[in-house]
Order: sequence, then structure tokens, then C-alpha cells
Amino acid sequence: MADTPAGPHAHAYTAPQAPDSAVTRGQFLTLSSVGLGAMIGAVIGVPATAYVLAPVTKEISFKEVTLGPTSDFTSESGFQPTAATYVEDPAEPNTSAGLAWVHYTGKHNTDWLASDAMFVVFSNRCMHLGCPVLATSIGFGCPCHGGQYDTRGVRTAGPPIRPLDRFAWKVDSSQNLVLTDRWSVDYINGKLTYFPVKMPGQPVNIPGPLSNHSADVLYAPVTYNHGAVPKAQN
Repeated sequence: MADTPAGPHAHAYTAPQAPDSAVTRGQFLTLSSVGLGAMIGAVIGVPATAYVLAPVTKEISFKEVTLGPTSDFTSESGFQPTAATYVEDPAEPNTSAGLAWVHYTGKHNTDWLASDAMFVVFSNRCMHLGCPVLATSIGFGCPCHGGQYDTRGVRTAGPPIRPLDRFAWKVDSSQNLVLTDRWSVDYINGKLTYFPVKMPGQPVNIPGPLSNHSADVLYAPVTYNHGAVPKAQN
């Protein structure tokens, strides 16, 4: 006998003992898609939620680190910053190693915020994707994607979104140069302005009446415990 086409009232086969268990192929595919979508959403959403909540649930402190005697950094002429390696967290040396570029200004004030401060200490982390920058005679350059900075650490070309981060520093009683904190910076209305540290690629300031608040909501700062944000400088 020839097969009879399914009529308009055809439905999925139902086991005799389970009259309500029928699921059509379309329903099965729909449920599978919903389940898969939920799983993907969880994979994406959980890390994102953890990132948003991280400033609330976890805080870290910048630990003071000694770079060495100030005399190691005062032979510079022109713009030839000295590379200084450091370990931010001695308990995690493999994951907290860093490098700072120490620029000797030729001046002698040991107040790091003074206009005649002895040093300016830059982070070597490019503000595009975090690659290490190299010092040049005219500033800094990133070998990864061509980011360029002037001698103030301000972007002059390429994809970096803001100037290089800077370190607060002091000279201790033994005449050692000591890093005491880290700040993100930008020039706002011609003034060097300090901000809690943000990750590479994240702006510290968004134009508008709520610029600082907007930047903090969209791009949560790294949760360093720190004192008052330094005042803007000319």
C-alpha cells in the first residue's frame, strides 16, 4: 500500500503509556536552541559579572618597591630614561613583575609632584593593549602596534587611548628611589590630571557633564587602595 501523506491533523507519535510526552521535531530544536543559548550566556555573563563586582569584592594595594640608589638614575643626559625592573608583590613574583622607565630631569626636588621634581617615572605598559614600550630619544614607542608617545608620555601616533601611566615615588633615608603608588593620567584642559588606575584601552575621561562618573561606570578602575588623588598640574 502506498504511503498516505500526513494530514493537517497529524502529530508526533505518543507512547501509549505517556499520552502527554509528545515533542515535535520543531519543538525539540527550539528547546535545544534555548538551552544552548542559556549555556553560552552563562559562559559570557559570569566572567563579566565577576569583573563588574571585582571592585566591590576584592581590593589590592600597591606595595612600595625600591628601585635602587638614586645615583643609578642620575647620569641621564637629554632624554634617555633608565629601565628599572621591579616586583610589585613579593609573594607573587612570577605574575607581578614590571618595568618602570625612570627619567632624570636634572633637577633636585624630591617631591614627585613638584614642577622641579628630580624624576618622572613612567610605566612601560602601552595604553593600547598593554605591550611593553621602548624608550627612544624623542619619547616612547610600542613595537606591537606602532603606538608613539612624546617625552611626557603623551600619545603622538597610533592606537593608544591615553598617556602612559605614572608612578608616585619618594627618596628614602638611604637615598634609594622608591615607587609608592601608580596612577593613570591624562591632560585635561592643558593640565596633567591623575586618575585611579584603569586598564590599557580604557579611557579615564569621557567628554560630558558626568565625564568622570561615566568613565568609572563603564570602565571600573583597578582596585588599588590609595590616598587622595593628586591635584592636576600645569
